[in-house]
Amino acid sequence: MATTATTKAGRFGGRQRSRTYSLERLERRAGLLFALPALAGFVLFILIPMVCVLLLSLYKVDLMTYTFEFKQFQYYDKMLHDADFWKSVRNTLEYMLIYVPLTLALGIGMALILNSRMRARGLVRTFFIVPYITTYVATLVVWNVFLHPTEGPVNTLLMSLGVDNPPQYMVDTHWALPMLALIGAWKDVGYHCILFLAALQGVSRDYYEAADIDGANRFQRFRQITLPLISPTSFYLLLITIIGGLQAFYQMALLTKGGPAFSTTTLTYHIYRSAFEFYNFSYASAVGMFLFVLTLALIAINWFAQKKWVFYQ
Repeated sequence: MATTATTKAGRFGGRQRSRTYSLERLERRAGLLFALPALAGFVLFILIPMVCVLLLSLYKVDLMTYTFEFKQFQYYDKMLHDADFWKSVRNTLEYMLIYVPLTLALGIGMALILNSRMRARGLVRTFFIVPYITTYVATLVVWNVFLHPTEGPVNTLLMSLGVDNPPQYMVDTHWALPMLALIGAWKDVGYHCILFLAALQGVSRDYYEAADIDGANRFQRFRQITLPLISPTSFYLLLITIIGGLQAFYQMALLTKGGPAFSTTTLTYHIYRSAFEFYNFSYASAVGMFLFVLTLALIAINWFAQKKWVFYQ
């Protein structure tokens, strides 16, 4: 009898394990099925184009005869000895040095304002988010009118206040790039504000009450409690802001055309001009691969550095 009971128990356990294994297989298949559209989109629109750009940077393309001639790393060598290329690298880094800190600082500042007790908070929140949901073309048209050197409202106000020679903004080599970075930050800060606000509202009030009991002032509470607890959100926004800064294009293409005197030609606009104005697709692909490697390098640096300042509850 004992042997029979043991045999039945073994069969029952085996059936249970088989049923559990079947359920796991079904779950994996279902997960793969739901992931297939995203995987297909990644392969079709990201992976395959990246491979094509890499191959194109190694070949000389004749669009008249549709012939390809293998040139090895000739276009990369040309890129490294191109003065315009290095100017575009410098412009891109200068743009990022303004755009990234300004966007993050404005985002968290606006989120702190919205997280406080204030009247008409919904109206203010809408006012903050409008630039982000507005199309880039409409935004840049408005800014172009505002910053017109002679008839724009900004310079008109400055001249009425006694400023004889107000800045020329988009036609001044010293002002054009910083103004484009300011416009980019103003355009994107609404998204950062929303995420920072969500992070702030997720911080427990118990921490602030304990800090009040210990006598901490507002700055100390912000530095010792708020910043560490929202650091995961800050890290995410830092990454996407770096990527956005490296890919800045619309302001240059619609407002300055890379000028004046090449002062606003970033890497993305340099790629665009090389490919669609000079029809040098192979050289543009080489610059595109450099931009890809630069993006990966900056993301990797921040990824490893985040262990020292990002804290998870």
